[in-house]
Amino acid sequence: MIQNVLSIILLIGGICYAVAILYRASKDKEAFREERGKLSFLAPIEMIIYFFGASGISDFLLNTLTIKKFKLMADEELPGTLVACCLMPCAIFSFTLLRKADAIDIWTLIPCAIAISIGSYIGSRLVNRIDGAKIKKIMAVALAISFVILVIRIIISKGASGTATSLTGIKLIIAVTLCFVTGLINMFGIPMKPTWTALFLILGLSPLSTLTMVQSVGYFGPLSGGFNIIKGGKYHQKMAVSAVIFGAIGAIIGVTIALSISPTMLNIVLLLVMALTIYSIFTSKPAK
Repeated sequence: MIQNVLSIILLIGGICYAVAILYRASKDKEAFREERGKLSFLAPIEMIIYFFGASGISDFLLNTLTIKKFKLMADEELPGTLVACCLMPCAIFSFTLLRKADAIDIWTLIPCAIAISIGSYIGSRLVNRIDGAKIKKIMAVALAISFVILVIRIIISKGASGTATSLTGIKLIIAVTLCFVTGLINMFGIPMKPTWTALFLILGLSPLSTLTMVQSVGYFGPLSGGFNIIKGGKYHQKMAVSAVIFGAIGAIIGVTIALSISPTMLNIVLLLVMALTIYSIFTSKPAK
């Protein structure tokens, strides 16, 4: 019952943000048209990104690759854009998994969600005060650390999966603490889904519980921090609009088959995408 109510709240939150993003785009049409990129190009990309994002692959990673590859914006706009893009599609992920995947204890989910929300709110108030060069350095280091964590997790687990559906005691304290820290970092545009995936799997949660936690708890960050991002207006409107409409379609399609994807294949794809992203950040020149 509580999970169903929570899923509805998250979906309503995503819809409210979607309306705000679409309203701003319609109100400031000239600025919207002048932005780099075309909707006809960005729309299918966002659909594909959130189709794969349903399986736990970081949409922040994939959107970062797109932004860096095609030099769509200056580094200062990157964090806000990543958050704005995920608000509607990730609401769909959370809504669907919480209602259909009865695989996580609500008293594990709620403390972690609160911790991420507090961290994200603090981070969202700081994000506009940091320049692009610092953001780039933070992203590169955090991605490299996440990559190492995932490799270690794969080696330790030897392919075996956990079976737990809840965390208690010291494990829950560790999870809550790291959720707060990563929630703050997430608002700087740094992908945290890989880190959350590694965290919950290492703590012994089953793949299904981990996917539910990553998608649901992870959404509390953008949900709580998104207000300051949207209010500040420091994001790429065309990408956000594409994600709100077409990313949502990809999310609906992807989440219906997400639970059937092999964990091993997911790890391989995730590591590959992370490696490419780290390379891209270190070698690409800042957008002007």
